[in-house]
Amino acid sequence: MTTLVSSINRHLWTALDFKLSELLRVDLAIGVLFGVAALALSFTYPDAVLRAAPGAIGVVGVIVGAVVAGISFQAAFMDQAFLRKIRAIGMDPVYFLAPFLFTAVLGVVAMLGLIVLAALSPKAPEVAIAVVSTPTALITTWSIASLVPGMATLVQFVGLKMDALDVPDEIGHMPPGPSRGP
Repeated sequence: MTTLVSSINRHLWTALDFKLSELLRVDLAIGVLFGVAALALSFTYPDAVLRAAPGAIGVVGVIVGAVVAGISFQAAFMDQAFLRKIRAIGMDPVYFLAPFLFTAVLGVVAMLGLIVLAALSPKAPEVAIAVVSTPTALITTWSIASLVPGMATLVQFVGLKMDALDVPDEIGHMPPGPSRGP
């Protein structure tokens, strides 16, 4: 069982192998701003931070659902002929799924942090609220804002599907080799 889980995780982390330039975008900056705001609010209005958690849980749940729908949409259009065309131009089909996979991972991590944040008491020490709310706010808002680059990739994918209409389906198809009889 552990071999299966590690194999699945290895494929996911391989798909999420982003360059630093792909991470340092406006969606991360939005997350950092909200993380700093959560840090400040944790010491000035800790109740406000705790009240935001239940609503954020719902929003992140919707985000994860939308991401799964986006991945399903793209995967449904990756038939064999299209995958051969993608291979012929030297692209990896996972490239088009990676932004959505990244948002899903962010959403899951955010959800875990939000569950912990929602379980904190208003009487909890402000430092404890700050320690939980700062990274949770950063990751939660990063996951929400990362939908925009994901949608851009979806538009790019649809454009590529349109371009692929002009390419014969037989491209990249290997001709049958000699028969290997007994």
